[in-house]
Amino acid sequence: MPAFRTLALVILAAFVVLIFILGYQFLQGLDRERGARDAALELNQGILTTITYGDNRTVEIIIPPGYELRFENQRLSINGFTLPENEYPLPLVGHTLGEGFHRLIIKIRDNSVVVGE
Repeated sequence: MPAFRTLALVILAAFVVLIFILGYQFLQGLDRERGARDAALELNQGILTTITYGDNRTVEIIIPPGYELRFENQRLSINGFTLPENEYPLPLVGHTLGEGFHRLIIKIRDNSVVVGE
């Protein structure tokens, strides 16, 4: 019987460790998603401010691993999360941004919003 009890405790411990690992990975995924949305919202605010006031802005964002920010016509998109809800009044020009730190300069040129590093 002691061997059976020990085996049951080992199985229970393995189950608890597995649940911890899965929960940790899930929370990391949520944190990366929040970081991606925060980066998109920060850039969106910089674009709207530049359109409103017309002067250049510098925005610093961090795109988490596994995410990519794209400029699509008059909107920006990061893995399915698109801003703004409607389109910007001017077209966006910029390169696709991968994971990592980006210092972006936002300016209006030739009736377009240009976003570059």
